[in-house]
Amino acid sequence: MSSSVESIEYWHPSTVKEVELSRAHFKSFAFEKHVHLDYHIGVVSYGAQQYLHKGQHYQLLPNSLSTLNPDESHNGHSIAPNGYCAHVMSLPVDFINNIAAELNQKSLFFNTPNAEDRLLSQQFLHLHRLLTDKQHCASSLYTETLLTAFITELLCRYTSIAGETTSKQKLSLTQIDMIKQQLHEQLNSNVELATLANSIGLSKFQFLRQFKSATGMTPHAYLTRLRLEYAKKALIGGNTAIDTAYRVGFFDQSHFNKAFKRAFLTTPAQFQRKLIED
Repeated sequence: MSSSVESIEYWHPSTVKEVELSRAHFKSFAFEKHVHLDYHIGVVSYGAQQYLHKGQHYQLLPNSLSTLNPDESHNGHSIAPNGYCAHVMSLPVDFINNIAAELNQKSLFFNTPNAEDRLLSQQFLHLHRLLTDKQHCASSLYTETLLTAFITELLCRYTSIAGETTSKQKLSLTQIDMIKQQLHEQLNSNVELATLANSIGLSKFQFLRQFKSATGMTPHAYLTRLRLEYAKKALIGGNTAIDTAYRVGFFDQSHFNKAFKRAFLTTPAQFQRKLIED
């Protein structure tokens, strides 16, 4: 859906204060040549933008990403009749430098200003909507996990560390047990990725990669499944669906119902009713 109004909005999400987000609807407005102090990632949800970068023209289309390093001169204008909608994420240099240090790299720079990548562009739009939607009640663990996973994958695909996606470090069995115990004990808490990582002396990026490598799941996915397993036991024990949702850490009944049905192909009420009938 296009907009005839030239507009731009900005956000600094409270859950990930390092990033700046923007969403713009442009039809006739054109950016003059300019540079940014930060790394800029952009995706269009409709229409198309053309920009000049180091003497070469690029087109930002749906299912592609604009990946611009700091201090790289570029411009931009619409090449679609109805304009375009651009979703942008700005990442400070210090933020990327910290990731580089964790990956034993002196620095990280995107090796292409435009990448055709349908999967990552869709992940980016989902993450952007999540971080800019005030009505969405996503947990800190969920948003941090999505952001960390997206940035890690983006850097591994489109910087000098491309192909080096496997971490040589592994969590010990003791460390895995410690993390799992924390998740069992914090079912109804707002668990944060940084807290879990710090508890075993790792950064968020190191912890996310190593936990997923060890368990096959992200910390958020693991915690969600724990909550659903405990929810089944609570429902079997006679607790109401509403009471169960809050007891195991879901924000509201709607989120609980959707997650439960996605996992077990039935709603909590239907699951409990079936048990009573049997």
